[in-house]
Amino acid sequence: MELLSVKQAAAILDVDDSRVRQLLRAGSLDGQHVGGRWLVDGHSARLRKERGSAAGRPLSVRNAWGLLAALSGQRAPNLSDAERSRIMSRLRNMAAHDELPVARLGELMRARAECRRYRVHSGLLPVLLDDPDVVRSGISAAARVGAGYLAPGRAEIYVHPDKIGKLEAGFGLARDNASGNLLMHVAPAEVWPFLRADADAPTKGSDAPAAVVVADLLDSQEDRAATAATELLRQLLAACLQKREGAE
Repeated sequence: MELLSVKQAAAILDVDDSRVRQLLRAGSLDGQHVGGRWLVDGHSARLRKERGSAAGRPLSVRNAWGLLAALSGQRAPNLSDAERSRIMSRLRNMAAHDELPVARLGELMRARAECRRYRVHSGLLPVLLDDPDVVRSGISAAARVGAGYLAPGRAEIYVHPDKIGKLEAGFGLARDNASGNLLMHVAPAEVWPFLRADADAPTKGSDAPAAVVVADLLDSQEDRAATAATELLRQLLAACLQKREGAE
């Protein structure tokens, strides 16, 4: 593994040193915290640069979740009619360009949640995934929503901002951006009802909508995950646009 200083990674990404540290803490850039300073995975930095240059500007948090809601066949939360119309136009454009979903969706959704990586005892993962404060997504929900991808020994979840401390204490979660086996997405509080329809009286963890699972799989930068996500994304796009055309 090629390890870079924060300053070297910042030069590659054309950002400030503080932005690199923020990406590392969020788990959006791979690296190691050694002797009080960060060392950045050079491959991760260059891959992020390439993806960012190709993808362009990500959607705002509101519009990112609006697009995911539309893809899931739900009404986009808290959006104007004009914003919903623009989202549908974007989805039609994705469907018209077969290569576009994979190349674009992950980066478009980049601002949807804060990412944190943790290390948790492997024996606790099944219990954590069934916790009522957890929404399973990405690698932990792929098989359930029809994406056909498994990643034993790892987990991916969404958590309400108010529940982070409780889960950290209850499961002994330790931050580990380099090799943590748990990826936690901290979702904005206002999208929680969309993420979890049974939030009023949950008894165990539930699964995120299929479109959210797809976005998370594309973020993983794993070929098998991307292949599984691509097929499901095509199905979601077709169903979403068919439903829209029927309504019109």
